[in-house]
Amino acid sequence: MLSWSGKAHGVTVDLPTLTVGVDHAEVLLEFARVATSPAGDDDELVRVRTALVEALGESVMVDAAAVVANFEMMTRLAEGTGSVLHNMASVRAGTAVGADGFKHHG
Repeated sequence: MLSWSGKAHGVTVDLPTLTVGVDHAEVLLEFARVATSPAGDDDELVRVRTALVEALGESVMVDAAAVVANFEMMTRLAEGTGSVLHNMASVRAGTAVGADGFKHHG
């Protein structure tokens, strides 16, 4: 999500640099990337979830999934309360459900 936010604001985020000193960063990043992918590839999600469980255990996978879900929820909440829509697909979706009638503060 940090990399997507950076792209939206014209900032380059080098995720491998941010993982220095984070144990198992690669498997955690891969899980987060696949779990938030708009493509929604279930087989790929099973693969990375299994890799995460094998590397760190089921409880860490559950915690990682909760973090991903929380960020997804916060994004939807922000957009649902009138935050700026970032692309035309979002604008069309917002218009279709009447979200463009909300005032944006910020």
